[in-house]
Amino acid sequence: MNISKKILTTSAMALAAATLSATSASAEVLIFNASNYTAGNNKHGLWTNNTNSGADRFYAFQAGTIFTVDTDTGTGSLTGTAINGSNNVANINLRLGGFLETTLGSAFTYKQQGGLAYDPVTDMQDVDFFTTASGSIDIDGYSYMLRANPFAGGHAFQYGLGANAKNGAFGGSSWLLVEGANGEQPRHWDVNFNLAAVPEPATWAFMIFGFGAVGGALRRKKNRQTVNFA
Repeated sequence: MNISKKILTTSAMALAAATLSATSASAEVLIFNASNYTAGNNKHGLWTNNTNSGADRFYAFQAGTIFTVDTDTGTGSLTGTAINGSNNVANINLRLGGFLETTLGSAFTYKQQGGLAYDPVTDMQDVDFFTTASGSIDIDGYSYMLRANPFAGGHAFQYGLGANAKNGAFGGSSWLLVEGANGEQPRHWDVNFNLAAVPEPATWAFMIFGFGAVGGALRRKKNRQTVNFA
């Protein structure tokens, strides 16, 4: 392989490898797939304590449930669908605000299993918060609204590394206060979920271009090696 082809191949591979970090760093809105915190029996990301009984209080997040964070505007969202064992469908539409970043050690508490409060100044977890929330969770056509003060237990809506209160994974969790459209007594529901980043379209385009360049360079190399002259 001559010098120019070697440079082409190396540059293409570097381009393909670097696109994820380059596009993520420039992104204003972070988009994540939200999935159940646990699998197996009663797998779920949403728990309700007054819509059904027993295992039917556990609703499994379905593909396409999305969590977003916009640090520029201080807003976020959790939208998607969850289904319980009796095929009751919950449509989740939560809007979040008041983003509070704690990576610099701002004093704020977050909830772990059992509601224990921790301080980011002294603990290892990297958790950020949304301090306001609104929206609804509709179950089979009946709407449960978040209250004006939507958080139970004095804990906000949290996300980040260790923010899934059930398993300590990268994800999110909150205790939510909801009430029905007919003014029923407010109830405490849970959301606990794992998160995985969704690459932006531009990321995929750059990656395809980068890997295509790698493949093209390797094909040209192979063709040159297999041609024999009499």
